[in-house]
Amino acid sequence: MAGEDRWCVVTGGRGFAARHLVEMLIRYEMFSVRIVDLGSQIELEPHEEGGILGQALRSGRAQYVSANLCNKSQVLKALEGAEVVFHMAAPNSSINDYQLHYSVNVQGTKNVIDACVELKAKRLIYTSSPSVVSDGVHPIFNGDESLPYAAKHNDSYSATKAEGEALVIKSNGVNGLLTCCIRPSSIFGPGDRLLVPSLIAAARAGKSKFIIGDGNNNYDFTYVENVAHAHICAERALASGGDVSEKASGQAYFITNMEPIKFWEFMSQVLEGLGYERCS
Repeated sequence: MAGEDRWCVVTGGRGFAARHLVEMLIRYEMFSVRIVDLGSQIELEPHEEGGILGQALRSGRAQYVSANLCNKSQVLKALEGAEVVFHMAAPNSSINDYQLHYSVNVQGTKNVIDACVELKAKRLIYTSSPSVVSDGVHPIFNGDESLPYAAKHNDSYSATKAEGEALVIKSNGVNGLLTCCIRPSSIFGPGDRLLVPSLIAAARAGKSKFIIGDGNNNYDFTYVENVAHAHICAERALASGGDVSEKASGQAYFITNMEPIKFWEFMSQVLEGLGYERCS
């Protein structure tokens, strides 16, 4: 197979979007895939055991490595021999713990960058967030990548994500490393353990029956397979050489479904689909 001797790494590889990226990479057969996460061993769900991931792990086309990104020596070991690194690891964004976010999103990212440079990895794709340009107060309508980082973020996740992203962009070109940052907006789809479960919890508590505000605020949601595909497109652009590679490297890109929807309308559709009362 084409990818047998070429390895890519997915950090935070057992996360929601990362699982979809891992399976997509295995299907495309461009690389063998090293899944890096905190767990001491990988625990597959039944559908994974009998699916493409289980097969790849048994055949050696995928492997699991336990590593803490805050530990530089563990990061070096996890990234050894990798041509490409998809850096997707991040703490739960709903936990507002500055030290936790800083240790992973900034220090962990710095360790990943340093390891890429030291080990001569060719490409690094970083999963960022659109919240890096938001102060959480002023709405952004039809925003694009020319927007600067927010002067002040309203949570530690966004602040440290911006810091990590800036480090990745700055590292572009160091020792031949090409970098690109992906900013997916509010990911949903199969395997989601954050967005829809939080909606269900609110519905069960009777907190989703009323709309706060006029209900007209637009929002961008992104289907998880589109997010995985965006990461692969970024990697392919960096690998292509010439003008395309030059245009993509050292850049950050917003990723959405290109289908803005009223926030409360999306919530209502999800809740109705699950048999709950829609927001009103």
